Amino acid sequence: MAGKTFLTMGNSVNLSRIIFKLSGRFDFASGKDSFPDVPDLLVQGKRLSEHFPGSKISALFWSIHPKKIASLIKKAIQSDLQYRPPDFLGYYAIDHQDYDGKALMESLLNHPQVELAYFEMASIHPPFEATSKIQQVLLQQYLQPAPRGIDAQYAWGIKGGDGKGPVKFIDTEQGWIFDHEAYQVKQLSSTGLNAEVFRDHGAAVLGVLLMHTHEDAPRGIVPAAKGFVISQWRPDRSFNTADAIMDAITHLNFGDILLLEAQTTDQSGSEKHWPIEVHDANFEVIRLATALGITVIEAGGNGGKRAHNGNNLGDFDDYAGSRVLQPNDNSFRDSGAVLVAAASVSVPHEKISFSNYGDRIDCYAQGELVFTAGSLPASSKRSTDAYTWGFGGTSAAAAIIAGAAIAIQSIAEVNYHFRLSPQQLRNLFRNDSLTTPSAKGRLVDKIGGMPDLKKIIGYLGQFSDQLSAEFLLHRPSKK
Repeated sequence: MAGKTFLTMGNSVNLSRIIFKLSGRFDFASGKDSFPDVPDLLVQGKRLSEHFPGSKISALFWSIHPKKIASLIKKAIQSDLQYRPPDFLGYYAIDHQDYDGKALMESLLNHPQVELAYFEMASIHPPFEATSKIQQVLLQQYLQPAPRGIDAQYAWGIKGGDGKGPVKFIDTEQGWIFDHEAYQVKQLSSTGLNAEVFRDHGAAVLGVLLMHTHEDAPRGIVPAAKGFVISQWRPDRSFNTADAIMDAITHLNFGDILLLEAQTTDQSGSEKHWPIEVHDANFEVIRLATALGITVIEAGGNGGKRAHNGNNLGDFDDYAGSRVLQPNDNSFRDSGAVLVAAASVSVPHEKISFSNYGDRIDCYAQGELVFTAGSLPASSKRSTDAYTWGFGGTSAAAAIIAGAAIAIQSIAEVNYHFRLSPQQLRNLFRNDSLTTPSAKGRLVDKIGGMPDLKKIIGYLGQFSDQLSAEFLLHRPSKK
């Protein structure tokens, strides 16, 4: 049962792993593969485990049976004709607590049977400030009409606009306060471990979406939505973002929302923070999600551990030196996720200094002075009624955009009996006529626009027949 699964983790955990992918192919139809035998991988004449004593090698995607993955791939190909599945079973992870991880990485990158390898590390969230409840109502500007906010207040007057309906969402990150007074969220048997240091961050995210304590209290964007959580810390105590996303996919349907409240460093282990899709396995499983019709909302990342300035996503070089996040580059690859930047509470909205930016960013939302549940930067410990007004960064912005996505999908479902595909919804968020521009505009600020729910809801009504037809065309078969 859930109560036996959700262990609480402290700070004494190994935050670094090496992910690698073998050269070969897996035929999901026949169940046969052409991968080399991992235990027999040779490094300088010795088996990998012998050359690096104490190493633990495990399959990256372990919580979902290969037959289930094959079923997901089949549906994804039916839904998205452009989708080309990778060999998910060729990915492996190595914990490297007792030896030099850089030496192992070098050995893997030079190995003829290894296609790629990179470090995966758990990241910290940006700093926030805590306050009392006195200012709580005044600081929910993100709920207000444009240009101040996304106009969730208007959406509440439309059936489904509060999130009530069959649309589900899953928040994927590292920890939550499950019994907070401000919201209710459901746990899954495969949710994984609850990291103590991240409980308030998760509470803040859920508060933005679901907060609703009583009639006169502040409320979240979609307080009636069906919310679930999946941890990056898996039930086997490993930090495994890709497996967490794969697990989440199995609980979601076409038109549901997957929120990725995470960031990562690059393959070299530098201190710069990037969207989690810069790592190959994460990208591939996010792409599987969007091919299945699941809308993925992904935080664009916050600068770095000590950097006060955000990073241009177009400058990111992957393990092969490719500009995978620069749309006009030949090596660009599109996961289909909605990438989110963070902007000021003031109008016109300016990019906050430490928010990442770039041509790949789809939209922005408020990334400072966000009132919500939890106590940041200090821990609320066991308190179930703590609140903060200092939630921010792309974490806060992504939560706001996820709320907008849930409201839109719920309105479309309840009123027009269709759901938007990930591409349709992303197009709405990128449409300058349906969004609030940033201070200097898309071309200069490179953070896109902020969704205006009043305009988008009007668009849904005007083009419902066309959007419904596209939904029936791309929705995967239930067979």
